[in-house]
Formats: sequence, structure tokens, C-alpha cells
Amino acid sequence: MIMSKNNGSAVTRDEAVALIELVEVEAVVAAVEVPEPVVLTIVKPELVLAPRKLSLDERIQKVEDLSLLIDRYRILNESRRKLQTFQLGADGLSSSIQLRDAAGNEFRTSNSAVINTVIDEMKRTLDTKVREVEELIDL
Repeated sequence: MIMSKNNGSAVTRDEAVALIELVEVEAVVAAVEVPEPVVLTIVKPELVLAPRKLSLDERIQKVEDLSLLIDRYRILNESRRKLQTFQLGADGLSSSIQLRDAAGNEFRTSNSAVINTVIDEMKRTLDTKVREVEELIDL
């Protein structure tokens, strides 16, 4: 028999072993880290709709539109090539530029600085327009 220190009552050996085992189990449970609860996320697959098949008229229209864009692209590229090969005369007087509006008003100059400025602006504009047409051509 084992005497309890707390209240002086007698405890049998089996009861003492059971208490010790209980204390050991509680210590083990307290020492074991409990993992965080697992959170499950349900992901619904997105519906992927097949693209609608174009009718024959719609396909013909797309081909015609593409043909027009290709023609426009070729014209812009040809203008850009011609502008790149354009050279002013060394004397500054042999080259001139002439602008005419719908009303028949006309502007003409042979000033090389003005001509260079106009050519540079035309190059930038043509480059921009070529890029725009390239973006529109979608295959």
C-alpha cells in the first residue's frame, strides 16, 4: 500500500500505476503538436465554350477584310520605302515640297529644314500606320 501525501488515504499499487499512466498519457498528449485544421477548397472547373463556327458569309467577309488590310499594308510599306530613299539635293535648292488642299490652296517651299521636318514627320506617321495595320491583321 502507498500512502497519498495529499489527504493521507491509502492508494493501492494498481491505482498508483493507473494514475502514473494517466499522467504520462496527458503529458504525451500535451507534448504532441496538433496540426492546424485542413481547409479544403473546392475549385469548380470553368466552362470553356468552343468558339462559334462562322457561317460562310462571315468567313467570306473576313477574307475580304483581310485582303483590304493587306493592300493597305503594302501601300503604306511602299510609301515608307520611297520616303526612306528620298534624298535632298546638296545645294538645298534643287528639292522642293508642295502641299495642295481640296480648295486648291497651295504651299510650296525649297527650304531644306522644312522639307526635312516634313519628311521626318511623314516617316513617323507611316511607321505608326504600318504598326496599326499589322495589329489589325489577325489570323
